[in-house]
Amino acid sequence: MVDHLGADRSAVIFSILTLLGQILFAAGTSIRSWKVMLLGRTVYGLGGESISVATSAINSKWFAGKELALAFGINIAVSRLGSVFNNLISPSLANSHSTPLSIWVGVGLNTLSVLCAVIIYYLTKKGEKECQQYGHDLIQDDSTSAELTVALLEDDGLALQEESTIETSSSHIDSVQENDSNEEDAAGISPSVSDQEQFSSTTEISLTEENQQQNPYPNLIQVFSQVTKFGTMFWLLSASCIVVYGCVLPFNNIASGLLLERNYFTDPPSDCFLQYPNQCTGGYLAPSDGNPSIDQSGTSCSYHAYNRPILPTSLHLQANVSNAEWDKESYDYDYLSESDVDCGDPFWADACTADFCAAQRRATELSGRVMSIPYILSATLSPFCGHLVDRIGKRALIASMASVALIAVHLALALLNCSPVYPLLGQGLAYVGYAAVIWPSVPLTVSEEWIGTAFGAITAVQNIGLALFPMIIAMIYNYSDERYIPNVEFFFVACAAVGTILGIMLNVFDGGALNKKTQ
Repeated sequence: MVDHLGADRSAVIFSILTLLGQILFAAGTSIRSWKVMLLGRTVYGLGGESISVATSAINSKWFAGKELALAFGINIAVSRLGSVFNNLISPSLANSHSTPLSIWVGVGLNTLSVLCAVIIYYLTKKGEKECQQYGHDLIQDDSTSAELTVALLEDDGLALQEESTIETSSSHIDSVQENDSNEEDAAGISPSVSDQEQFSSTTEISLTEENQQQNPYPNLIQVFSQVTKFGTMFWLLSASCIVVYGCVLPFNNIASGLLLERNYFTDPPSDCFLQYPNQCTGGYLAPSDGNPSIDQSGTSCSYHAYNRPILPTSLHLQANVSNAEWDKESYDYDYLSESDVDCGDPFWADACTADFCAAQRRATELSGRVMSIPYILSATLSPFCGHLVDRIGKRALIASMASVALIAVHLALALLNCSPVYPLLGQGLAYVGYAAVIWPSVPLTVSEEWIGTAFGAITAVQNIGLALFPMIIAMIYNYSDERYIPNVEFFFVACAAVGTILGIMLNVFDGGALNKKTQ
């Protein structure tokens, strides 16, 4: 769709789908309807990952050749600012107001996304028109000078990736290139050995000119057939993308719960219990003399600052007219667990377990700030790292080093008793380095006319992993007595180890395309 409808037009469509999906999801949370919420996530999913394919294709079109990694770095930095905003603001809004309100704020951000996509569409069309006019002027000045045309186009930073043609918006330039390929060699545009391996023949990697004229919109069979012809380097990148991003994005999904368990909402001492086990602990329903935690000797427990307050063992309470704001008419629990406590319900937050809910609010907001560390690093360092990659290359090498760093990060979270700040700093640096090299590497492994399809394929492969990994993590969590440490972290270590092996293979099979400099 991106290749044949246009990346700019596709971006507008995908952004509208995300906006509609977010509206449905927010409405579903407001009316507490699972069906509407799931419908919203489905509609959102039609555009949510697809829009990254469109923006990646736009970057590849306008920045290929010299500044591609820098462009991707800036793109990633801005998107990570959104992640930081979400991690910092959403818990505060949910705690101070409501969860639906925090999601409706997302509707406002998606509206801004649609506006940005429309502006991109306008700028792209304006740029294409100017490039086309520039090309016509060149041909009128000297219709026989292919060398002059090539030199001027190179000065403009346009990517020249085909073996025997230079693709531009001007059909006149195409005609000159096709009729005079020898002069192109004189201009120094001969492909490298690596390029020849990746693009061995025009007929194998693209539709022929005749087929394009007869059928400019290939069917699904043709598209899938083309995807299967992508080379070894592309599929190594795709496999690496699955496991390395599997250490980052699924981790972020469970990072709040993991940090609460590990550092900020930890289990109380095992020998502590409530003085009145079957009564409320905080709020106007608690005993007038309090309900302290004590140990076997009857002395007050010595709590760590981040210990989770002990909940009553059981409760049997009825609502009446004076507390009609409670969500339920009765609260009957023979055995009360943490999952039963809903701090959005005034019964728990104000009447019975105010101490627990206050501690939980502090812990979730603190964990939100800490889990933002990798995205803050990504937002601040990605442009600089992208510029560095353009200058030094070494994409396959950096991908390998990022995977090794992730092994160390998740081993530290699993086995050490250190502050989570240091491992998350390591995760952020690994994420910055990996994201700066993986996406700009895609255009180096496929033909220019199939860049959108390639980004779509690698994004689809990545999302297969991002769909399966949470289910695997949930299974490990359930089999580990509902704990993340250490077994879930060991799963991330295994993913990073596979990523390291794939990174080594990228270096072995790379013929120079990934590790070369572009500046």
